[in-house]
Amino acid sequence: MKALKIAIIMILGLNVAYSLYGWLSGGKEQVSELVELTPLESQAATITQEALDSAAADGLELVGLTALVKEVRSGQELERRLNEQNSINNLDLNGDGEVDYLFVSEYGEPESKIGYSITAEPEKGEVQEVADVTVEANGDKAEIQVIGNEQIYGSNAIYNDWTNAEREVSNLQDSGGQQMHRSYFYPHPLWISPWFFGFYPSFFSPFPVMSRTAYVNRMNNYNTSSIKQGRNNFQTRSAKALTNPNKGKVANKGIARSLKNPTSTQKQFKSNLNKTFKSGGFGRTSRPASGIATSKRAAGSSFGTSSRTNTSRFGSPSRTGSSRTLFGRSGKSYGSSSSSFRSSSFGSRSFSFGK
Repeated sequence: MKALKIAIIMILGLNVAYSLYGWLSGGKEQVSELVELTPLESQAATITQEALDSAAADGLELVGLTALVKEVRSGQELERRLNEQNSINNLDLNGDGEVDYLFVSEYGEPESKIGYSITAEPEKGEVQEVADVTVEANGDKAEIQVIGNEQIYGSNAIYNDWTNAEREVSNLQDSGGQQMHRSYFYPHPLWISPWFFGFYPSFFSPFPVMSRTAYVNRMNNYNTSSIKQGRNNFQTRSAKALTNPNKGKVANKGIARSLKNPTSTQKQFKSNLNKTFKSGGFGRTSRPASGIATSKRAAGSSFGTSSRTNTSRFGSPSRTGSSRTLFGRSGKSYGSSSSSFRSSSFGSRSFSFGK
């Protein structure tokens, strides 16, 4: 019996010694391999040369955006329409092969002049202004002006058009039984997108970037014949001035696509990406890349569900391969209720997020 105990102890000792040796040799080698990868190389793991060469401006046609603004009547509806598959949005700033989620925030005075600020978040903590839209009342008309961000589109990327203000109340009703006012200028609380990097509405699911040819063909479906280049004459003469809360916001890192007028920091980031690509830094590791490569892995989750590589809403880290909601175990999607964030109940013909 004593000899058996001694044999068992010796076997356990050998196992421990073997495991320790494996950790000190192979394991240590793996750790050093990870340390060798810089954060930039890790972010660049899935970026292709095509992404580096493609222009960001090709991903969201401002003419198409102007045409879309004529069809919507609220910032909430605009945000949803931009992020639905088969929309005019083909923007992929971070070059991960998936269309970026676009955030919309309303500002101004809903009864006379309203603004829609459109932004993207190519990486956690980085906000990039994409376009600024203003709609102003002119009698029975709604005067529209769209200005593209200077970094993405260059200077003087401006388009304008007009549409009927449609001040009457629609006979249609939303699911909550409220009448929907189709006018741009019906009083309503300003819509500020509640979503952010890694946290998106339940209706959104990441979809791949389409080819340039397919995108141009899709834009042909929009009636753009009345759209003119340049500033809206009525808004130019108007004394009502609005201040875009996101004007000038620039993502210093995370943008892989070519920009028309990049900042010096953006140029440096792009230069580093090119150097990393040419030196063979891309694809060195099969481990999940942070930042760019995994920016939208949480798409389609309910509000509060964290992505695989990001922290949860209030900072506690999520577990790899799993997700947790913030508000207990109910699994209820933010915005799935017919009464949540519905701008239609305030005079818009938009619909609730999450439906």
